[in-house]
Amino acid sequence: MKFRIVKAIALNISLLLILFVAQSGFISAQDDLLEGVKPSSLEALAKVLERPDDSVKVVTLKLLCWENRNSDPDKAIEYGQMAVSLAKSLNLKMELSDSYNRLGIAYRNKGRYAQALECYFNGLEVSRTHGFDKHLAFQYNNLADLYNRLGLYGRAIEFGKRAMEYAQKVNDDYTLAYIYNIMGTIYKNKNELDSALNCFTHSLELRQKIGYNQGIATSHLNIGSIELLREQYSKSLQSIQTAIDLYSPKNDLQGIAIAYYYKGQLYNKLGNFNNAIYCFDESLKYNESFKNLTVSRDCYNGLAYAYAQKKLFDKAYYFSSKATEINDSISLSQYVERLTQLTEALKYEETLNLQKEREKALAERLDFQRNIIKLYIAIIILLALVVGLGIYFYIKRAKDIRLLQAQRDEINMLNSTKDRFFSILAHDLKNQLTSIVTIAQMVKDKSLAIGDDGLIELSRRLYALGFATNDLLENVLSWIKSQGKQVIARKSNIDLKEFIDRVILTQKPAAEIKSVAINNRVEPGISIHTDTDMLSTVVRNLISNAIKFSNPGGRVDVFALQKGNHVEISITDYGVGMPRETTDRLFNTLESLTQPGTMNEQGSGLGLIICNQLVTDLGGQIKVTSEPQRGSTFTVSLPHVS
Repeated sequence: MKFRIVKAIALNISLLLILFVAQSGFISAQDDLLEGVKPSSLEALAKVLERPDDSVKVVTLKLLCWENRNSDPDKAIEYGQMAVSLAKSLNLKMELSDSYNRLGIAYRNKGRYAQALECYFNGLEVSRTHGFDKHLAFQYNNLADLYNRLGLYGRAIEFGKRAMEYAQKVNDDYTLAYIYNIMGTIYKNKNELDSALNCFTHSLELRQKIGYNQGIATSHLNIGSIELLREQYSKSLQSIQTAIDLYSPKNDLQGIAIAYYYKGQLYNKLGNFNNAIYCFDESLKYNESFKNLTVSRDCYNGLAYAYAQKKLFDKAYYFSSKATEINDSISLSQYVERLTQLTEALKYEETLNLQKEREKALAERLDFQRNIIKLYIAIIILLALVVGLGIYFYIKRAKDIRLLQAQRDEINMLNSTKDRFFSILAHDLKNQLTSIVTIAQMVKDKSLAIGDDGLIELSRRLYALGFATNDLLENVLSWIKSQGKQVIARKSNIDLKEFIDRVILTQKPAAEIKSVAINNRVEPGISIHTDTDMLSTVVRNLISNAIKFSNPGGRVDVFALQKGNHVEISITDYGVGMPRETTDRLFNTLESLTQPGTMNEQGSGLGLIICNQLVTDLGGQIKVTSEPQRGSTFTVSLPHVS
């Protein structure tokens, strides 16, 4: 093993000499500072690949993989795969471990998490076998990063702490800075903002100490995201802009894309929607190379919000739809399944290594059988998942269609009802106001010719019309509130006898005009727990109707009776009554019925509809019994709560 390490160090030294001649700033291993390089330096590295020394090529390929990870991840994957293949063939274990790690990061940047996990675990196995502590620190840190991206924060923190132990063991600031950065991201996702900010600040201090500009940019960006969540907008904007200024010279496209996304979010918070739209567009442009679906989805959501605030609803709907499409396409099930398999494999391997030598042949057969079983299980799970998803989306689509149809029918019904009620309101108000104006004109023009009796009669008529108009407007207001769901029941205990006396008092003027007696026959001691205003509107309308359809000189009786956990309130008149076909349609909002009273009193037909709505809102029901020329009884049944 010592020979291999010495050999790897010699390879790195030889490569450094080549890069020094090309004026590049590279050093060989991931555990050292890797600044971004100029195009001339990348060209110099590419020329190294033309040399016959395959050992040097391995180091060159892994460096090319690393330097392209944020600007051209496809090229980074290509170089990483070549580095792994060549390191295997040359049996260079340290370079193989490092190449697996860098290739995994390139896969991660493309959103190919399953391949990234496989690389991390492969590199972890090589590092554990040969004792490469620095590489173990990075590999556990990368596992923590991926678990965090999958939302498995407990496991992510566990791997992050393992990474921290190895990094502190080798006293490597570069690696520690990366680990603090990932731990901060995990705490941020858990909404533990103080812990997150503490980690990001430690990461920034370490990166400033070693002069790693791209890492400094990332730390500023992460700190800016915390400041954004804390609504420290001025500080957040400064941090994010600092990150962009540092990313740009290094052509770190992924960092710039994420920074512009946060900047767009910040401008949305500030209400500067034009700047927000510009930032989201920039983020999408830089994200084009990576096609990170999460970044694209979040940018589309940000654009939808900004355009909605600008009242450009077509564009808002367009971007909202694109965000929804991307969100539906993002499925973590395959990654979680792969993650579970790899995690279990890791635990099994840790135990298996203790008896590896004596049971090697048996282990190989068991592994083969296990893989076959896993393959069958995976196929079954995949088929079940496909069928389940098909059924789910079919049911969801059918449910959505039914919901939309019901909503459309409800909207049509409400529009029809609204138009009818407004028509009734306009007609009745016009008639009553015309009558009021006519009577007022008569009083004005003929005041000298009209005797006291005539003036008294006109005054009575004018008062009745005013009272009816006020009653109509009260009903319209109640109906509008009930349709807009603005009526909120505020319940209290009500003594029914006293309550009925107060309601009767409001109807006395109308009753006196027709000489109708209103009798409160409610027994003392009956109470109900309900909303006073809503019940008052119901009883007032029912008594008003009873007066309207009573003959002059008649009477109206109000009764109350407690039955179990309900209280029934009945209003009975002895007037004209109704046939069965009329009572069956009394509470239908689509065909509200109205007819003149016994003294030709006019109504809108709203009263009973409002009564029905309010009684329903109170958890009760209303019914009517009636016979022509024998009167009507309206009964309201409400729950009684002590």
